Amino acid sequence: MTLRTIALAATAVACLSSAAHAEVRERVTARVSYAGLDLNRMEDRRTLDARIDRASLIACRSGVSGLRRFADENRCRDEMRRDAQVRVAQIAPVKVASAK
Repeated sequence: MTLRTIALAATAVACLSSAAHAEVRERVTARVSYAGLDLNRMEDRRTLDARIDRASLIACRSGVSGLRRFADENRCRDEMRRDAQVRVAQIAPVKVASAK
């Protein structure tokens, strides 16, 4: 069986400098398997989306605290989901139908 994965990336806040209050952001990545999924089926796409969401929750944990942590983690997860959309579309383009 071939292990098929997509690598997702986002830039997350790694730490906050208390002296300069400047963000030091680092790139985080996660690998998500789509082995065994037929990406032309909507149900399998939803399964892959759930895997991506789980991976982004783990990869985007922030070292800062308070409301800033919530914003940083959400921004990271949004970036990771957008990256995933692009990568999944490259693997299995979505077929679009139009009504005349």
